[in-house]
Amino acid sequence: MKAIFLKAEIFLATLLAFALAAPALADHMTGLPPSARHQELPIELKQVAPDLYFYYNDSSSNSAFLVTGEGVLVVDSGQHPADARELLAHIRKVTDKPIRYVINTHFHGDHVFGNTVFHSQGATIIAHRDTVTMMRTHYTQEIARRADYYKRFGRDPVELRMDLPDLALDGNLSITLGGRTINLIHLGAGQNPGDMLVHFPHARTVFVGGPFARRNWSNTSFTPSVDNWIAMLKKIAAMDVDRFLPGHGDIGNQQDVLDEARLLGDFQAAMKTGMAQGMGREALVKNLRFPQYQDLRNYDRLHNFINGLHHLYSTGKPLTGLP
Repeated sequence: MKAIFLKAEIFLATLLAFALAAPALADHMTGLPPSARHQELPIELKQVAPDLYFYYNDSSSNSAFLVTGEGVLVVDSGQHPADARELLAHIRKVTDKPIRYVINTHFHGDHVFGNTVFHSQGATIIAHRDTVTMMRTHYTQEIARRADYYKRFGRDPVELRMDLPDLALDGNLSITLGGRTINLIHLGAGQNPGDMLVHFPHARTVFVGGPFARRNWSNTSFTPSVDNWIAMLKKIAAMDVDRFLPGHGDIGNQQDVLDEARLLGDFQAAMKTGMAQGMGREALVKNLRFPQYQDLRNYDRLHNFINGLHHLYSTGKPLTGLP
């Protein structure tokens, strides 16, 4: 009976969050080309090495998994248990080995809300301690941010529950599984506190997660420092790898990573110039356009991204940050 009441409380909190968040999560900015023109692609499983697979989910968020003789390591679990079950079904087409580990690269709900499914498989879930704090602090807000997706794909929010990682890291960690070494690398806060890279040296591949979204305009509401984010992307681009697996968008190369760093630099420079000239948030929203980036996915949400950076530069704190 207690479990039933707990589910009801979470559902009511979720409904309240949806109502409270609605004004802040306004529809696409008037006069800007909508993301809806982006033709969403079907889920595609791409084999990037003999034992490494990239789960390209254009409608939601990406994952990856490594298959070894001792079991499977998964990177990011999806934004709903139903999504995690679909990911697990794709894994089971490749292997019946047990799921040993899941890495949460950052706290966003579309990368962690599938944790329950993999915990039920006996997996140990790992993240940076700041990711765990952000998951706990902003859980209801993250559910609210997924409202459109849940409605569009028929996902029931009642099925969601907070499912935190088992191991919270202070820094880096190397895991050996089936003779393969996987390096979990924390370079500080990029897009988010707790950003974690997952490096597969044998496959010359790194899963970047939140800081890199290929041909997408990343949300800037969570970063404590755009300068740190840009510096991180430049460090990532200099890694001795061939493939950069993004949290959103298709497989990238070094130039794709540097392109995101350039976008962030252009965005930050225009914001700071406008604010130095006395422009407030409304004036920035009205006047900043960045036509060179108008073909990127999420460009139509530019007003939200401007709001995020305006808050950061006005207060010194991200719109959504560590408590």
